[in-house]
Amino acid sequence: MSKTRSHVLSAIFRQLKSRPSFDSIGIENYRKLLEKSALAFKPDKSVKAESFYINGIEAQWLLPLCHNEKHIIMYIHGGGLIAGSIKSHRDLASRIAVASKAKVLIFNYRLAPEHPFPAGLEDVKTIYQWLTNRYKDGYKISIVADSAGAGLALGILSMLLNSARSLPVCTVLLSPWIDLECKNNSLIENRKKDPLLTHDALKKTARLYTDHDDLSNSLISPVNNNFSGICPLLIQTGENEVLIDDSKILAQKLEQANAVVQLDIWKEMFHVWHYFAKYLLEGREAINEIGSFIKQYSQKQQSCKKQNIKIKANQ
Repeated sequence: MSKTRSHVLSAIFRQLKSRPSFDSIGIENYRKLLEKSALAFKPDKSVKAESFYINGIEAQWLLPLCHNEKHIIMYIHGGGLIAGSIKSHRDLASRIAVASKAKVLIFNYRLAPEHPFPAGLEDVKTIYQWLTNRYKDGYKISIVADSAGAGLALGILSMLLNSARSLPVCTVLLSPWIDLECKNNSLIENRKKDPLLTHDALKKTARLYTDHDDLSNSLISPVNNNFSGICPLLIQTGENEVLIDDSKILAQKLEQANAVVQLDIWKEMFHVWHYFAKYLLEGREAINEIGSFIKQYSQKQQSCKKQNIKIKANQ
């Protein structure tokens, strides 16, 4: 590891470890903190932002200088289902727009605990239905989502499979949190390596999202769904995440369902390291791979056939 890269990682780890929890400062202050932190990651000025509303849901188009008007990405932000917004994730979504040469739609779904399950999932469904009703012939729609947003993305894919509605051409999940039972071994095994998430905080967040007795419910923990017939998926996760098992288990289930799936495990990376792409080379490299994956399926929709999981350890 180069000295420069080591210093960058150390600085990011210190910043993440020093971030107060929602328990200590309250959820509203935690949300404000995320948006304030995002000021350090100002989006590329060449990416034009157009704000509007979709059935009362605040939304924004992110339009790169160079993009294919018929290639659309629906971006679902993370934040533990209790935080996150257009503002907090605009830089990351903008970078993905540029790498994919596509227009990105990012939006503010309802957050818990004020709006518990299934409010957020219903908003995601509303946005997807709006997109597919409005952009039909010749348009290619993809989904990209991070962390808890990836759980919402997987939830809507499962709903689409069950209703026989049209699927996106592909989906990309970044550091997905898709098992709200929080029962996987990596939650304990990586507890000293992950600078951002803890087992206890995730369990508390899950209960803020829903008071449903059964957290294994497939719409709450979408890793428990049947994925037969799903679109191609790229899953990116960090080696040091407490949530890495969520990605591994999902990839295994997708393979068993004969889905096209690529699992990339990034060496020494942490939860949604893409967020720090301005400073972190691995963040920029991961986003470039997202762009390549989306362009592959947007340019020519391919049939879903069985494909071996690819494990990638970046040096």
